[in-house]
Amino acid sequence: MKKLKGLIFGMAVALPLFFGIVRPVHADNGTERLANHMQVSPASQQLGTLKPGETKQGTFRVQNIGTNAFDFKIYAAPYSVSNENYDPTFDASSDYTKISNWFTFSTTTGHLDPNSETTIEYTVKVPQNAPGGGQYASIMVENASSENSSNTIREVTRIGMLIYSHIDGKINHCTKILENNLPFILFNPPISGTSRVENCGNTDEDVKYVLRVFPFFSKEEVYTNEENPTYRTTLPNTKRLSKETWEKSPGIGIFWVEQDITFGSAHNTSRKLVILCPIWLIVLLVLFILSVIFWLVSKKYENKKSNTKSAPRVESDF
Repeated sequence: MKKLKGLIFGMAVALPLFFGIVRPVHADNGTERLANHMQVSPASQQLGTLKPGETKQGTFRVQNIGTNAFDFKIYAAPYSVSNENYDPTFDASSDYTKISNWFTFSTTTGHLDPNSETTIEYTVKVPQNAPGGGQYASIMVENASSENSSNTIREVTRIGMLIYSHIDGKINHCTKILENNLPFILFNPPISGTSRVENCGNTDEDVKYVLRVFPFFSKEEVYTNEENPTYRTTLPNTKRLSKETWEKSPGIGIFWVEQDITFGSAHNTSRKLVILCPIWLIVLLVLFILSVIFWLVSKKYENKKSNTKSAPRVESDF
């Protein structure tokens, strides 16, 4: 029995030591430049409100930050998303991507040597019968050098600059907060809240996320992004799943967590007690409880055995 107690104690001591020495292994990224590496600046442009029949002009830069020269071509593609995770797609046309057909460029082809860039001008001509609401596209820059390759498998590299715009006319604002969730228990950091929102209107809307974290026994914030909240854009007729995270969460603790979401005219606040409890601590607690139970049972057994031995014998007169 003493050996069993010693074994349980040894496991309780060894487990935290084992979990304490395990460290994640990170790959060495290095700083070596890629051979074929192009970049578009800026990454997105907001054209604002355009009127039917209006002409809008703008510019962007194509940069070669790799070590190889390349030829490129430019075109406009529709921009939309394929799911609630907001994975982008550039080949699905809809009433909200017609603007991709309204672009013309100062040039649609070019060549860039390493460490060089060029500025491209674009023109957007809005048709007179353009419907009111949001319009979205992506100006794509594609590496055309690979088209001349003799390889059987051709890798196409392209990057895009997202275009957001609104056509003056009938605008419908419709926003819904479908879910605002916080976990109760987490086995690993960080602390995060998830949410789902729906844009049921015909123009894009921004969602504002604020996360606040308080210690269990205090009202003083240990984390908040209130001064620099997170904003995410939602496209018309889409639902978006998002996660707001406290990246520097401790590995263990009990906190009150609030997630505040503002989406157009919709507003929702969720507050919940969140427990950060690593697996190794749960294992230790279970071992401790089992040890206590075992000790109580063994103690009761020993007391019962001792009482049996010490009980007086009753002799018969017969």
